[in-house]
Amino acid sequence: MGMKDWDWSDKDADRSDWDRLWVGLRDGHFFGPESGVRKRGLVSINNGWLARGGLLRLYHDRIEFEPNPMERLLFARKRVVAFADIKRLERRPASPDDLPANGQAPRMRIHRHEEGHIDVLPAGRTLDEWLEAIRESMIWWTRRGYVAEEETAEG
Repeated sequence: MGMKDWDWSDKDADRSDWDRLWVGLRDGHFFGPESGVRKRGLVSINNGWLARGGLLRLYHDRIEFEPNPMERLLFARKRVVAFADIKRLERRPASPDDLPANGQAPRMRIHRHEEGHIDVLPAGRTLDEWLEAIRESMIWWTRRGYVAEEETAEG
């Protein structure tokens, strides 16, 4: 699959070809369509002092982070966070107009039930797009779960 085969959306129509190339790389267009993937893109995952770069994929029931090849050489692991494990999502700072505390870059904080939180820093200015996509998928996932429970109770 070459760059000419990438799906250039209308929101990038005003960008130059050179700039659109970087948007395509950021969003993972070079992989082509992947089964079950709703959204994907480059992110940095931060856990305390450790940061890993890679590709984040959003599925209908989970989020998967796959480290880039260099990070894998440094023993980074693939991470899977099921929606059932997520306690809540938080945008830091709370509003795009707020100044970040302590000079931190804007991020999405995923609070989990059992383990600590994970900070996700999407590439570019895609933080709000990621939050919206994940929240929408989580809403559909919880609704589907209730329907499945009702069907098994009846049957």
